[in-house]
Amino acid sequence: MSRGRKPPSQRQLRVAKLVREALGEAFVARRVELPEVDVATVSVIEVDISPDLKQAKVYVRPLLASQKEGLAEVLNAHAGHVRHAIAPALRNLKYMPRLRFVLDSAADHAAHIDELLRQVRGQDRD
Repeated sequence: MSRGRKPPSQRQLRVAKLVREALGEAFVARRVELPEVDVATVSVIEVDISPDLKQAKVYVRPLLASQKEGLAEVLNAHAGHVRHAIAPALRNLKYMPRLRFVLDSAADHAAHIDELLRQVRGQDRD
């Protein structure tokens, strides 16, 4: 979390969880059909909801490394279709959040740090 930014409210957390679950179910059940991507192999890692609950930043990661390239762009190009597919599951919300997909790089970053630590340990043994 960056400085000066308030932590999410309980309502934001609850709506984010609902959106994440709805997206996961829609992808696994293949209610979203995209020609460029097999959505059943896309994991929804996290959802951040804006304070007004109208914007959702969705962090996704493909199960297959070969799908990583261009995944967020394809999902963003079809965000309206995805939004329409999850709308029935979120019918209790006053506003259906706009979806913006972002490729989650946390696992890559963690792997890079792990590799650096292994290199440092290897140098210490020498």
